[in-house]
Amino acid sequence: MSFNTQMNNIHRHQILERLGIEQLPALLPGEEIPFFEPEETRAEIPIISLPVPGRKCPACLAKGETVWVIPGKCCPQCGTPVN
Repeated sequence: MSFNTQMNNIHRHQILERLGIEQLPALLPGEEIPFFEPEETRAEIPIISLPVPGRKCPACLAKGETVWVIPGKCCPQCGTPVN
């Protein structure tokens, strides 16, 4: 780990400590993720999903690949702006 990365991690930890935010401990290889059942289910709150408009990246499409991009953003594959 580089010195700058180490300093950024220390700085981030100090900021989180001042804000009273606790981080979850890192899992070691072979450890299992604890599973917690919610005490009460919130069945009365409906889950609504809204579709996001997308367009195919023209540069990737020219190469025969289909990559969907939100209009106004850049393609995550090739970086081409898509409007």
